[in-house]
Formats: sequence, C-alpha cells, structure tokens
Amino acid sequence: MYAFETFPRLITRRLILREMRPEDAPALFAILSDPEVTRYLDIPTFTEPAQAETLIARLHASFAAKERWRWGIARASDDTLIGTGGFVRWNQGWRNAEIGYDLARSAWGQGFMPEALSAMLAFGFDQMGLRRVEAEVVPENEASARTLAKLGFRCEGTLRQRGYWKGAYHDLQLHGLLREEFTPAG
Repeated sequence: MYAFETFPRLITRRLILREMRPEDAPALFAILSDPEVTRYLDIPTFTEPAQAETLIARLHASFAAKERWRWGIARASDDTLIGTGGFVRWNQGWRNAEIGYDLARSAWGQGFMPEALSAMLAFGFDQMGLRRVEAEVVPENEASARTLAKLGFRCEGTLRQRGYWKGAYHDLQLHGLLREEFTPAG
C-alpha cells in the first residue's frame, strides 16, 4: 500500500533528491531542451519554457494521485536542479517498478547519476517494499547501460521495437535488479 503522504526527500553526499518546484522550470527546460539529453528519451526535445512548467505540474498531480514520483536531482551545494529520476510503472501488487532518469549534459561524467540512482533504489527496496526494479534502455545508450551495471543491474534481453517515438520504432534492452543483488554505490 502506498504510504507516502509527503514527497520523500533523499540526501546523498553531493545531492538532494526532492520534489520539483515551480522555480525549477527554467533549469528543467534547459535540461530537456538539449537534444543530446533527450536523444534516447521517449519525450520530445522541449522547445518552449511552458513545457517544463506543465511537466512539473503533471509530476505533482501524479504524486498526489499516488501513481508515481520523480525526484528533482539537485546539487547539495547550491540546490540547482541538474536532472530528474524516479519510479514509473509501479506495480504495488507485484512489488516492482521501472526507474527512469535524465541528467544535464554539464553534469555528465561526474558520477552524479549512480549516486542519485543508488539513493532512489535504496528507497525503493527499503521504503516501497520493491523486490525488482527494471530499466529500459535504447541499445545505443551505452552510458546509461554502464551506469545501471555499476549498480548491479543485469541486461536480461532486447525487446524488439518495444518503443515508438520521434517517428521511429526503437529496440529497448531490459535491465533488471533484484533486491538481494543491490549494493548501494559508495
């Protein structure tokens, strides 16, 4: 059963994972208007700042409806939003969920995503009672696959033409992590 009435806030060594706020819209727009960030995502590259405002409102509504949540990933040093991540397709009865994430290009290669995902996964396994977490990754997105492997995910196969976005079908690799396989990133 969903037991979270307030949005969970997570703290890591360098990051704060928190509910996104309306004032995050400019930073979120900057992230999702970068075609390199959205290259493998099933969302269009943002072209209008209002898209970020709409997304933040939708995320608030989905949390209020107890369907899913997506944290804003912010630097602890200045609370600047550098990405997002969270659980979608949460099946409470089966005790599994899919995790998704994105990160500003300026933050790539600095270890922020493994740090953030480790906190999210620990929360999922410990607080949500998850037994399994999945991630679907476009095969060409090698950086994402490496990040998942660092956290113990195993590539379980390719789902041929699983997704359709930006006018094309996309194969997706299914990565899975079981609770007993998870070792938090240091």
